[in-house]
Amino acid sequence: MAIIGLVLALGGAALGLARSRAVGGYYESDVYGMTAVSHRRFATASLLFAGAFALLGAFPIVPVFPVLAGYVLLAILYATSFARGAQEEDGP
Repeated sequence: MAIIGLVLALGGAALGLARSRAVGGYYESDVYGMTAVSHRRFATASLLFAGAFALLGAFPIVPVFPVLAGYVLLAILYATSFARGAQEEDGP
């Protein structure tokens, strides 16, 4: 289970670094506020989780599942921050 978490976290770090270098669209940068700094923060958090998974794989101090659940939640929140399309606003 720690290896799965390690692979997911390293993949998330790579995705965050790639997105920080790419030019974002209107909705990503202006509406959702996902700037290059936001992507770098996710990449940094992913690297910290990768270190935690490597540590837990070598020394099973605590169960891996809660840490994996925390990372999956973080990844879902990151993905939904800019992957949604534009939503219609109800105006007067």
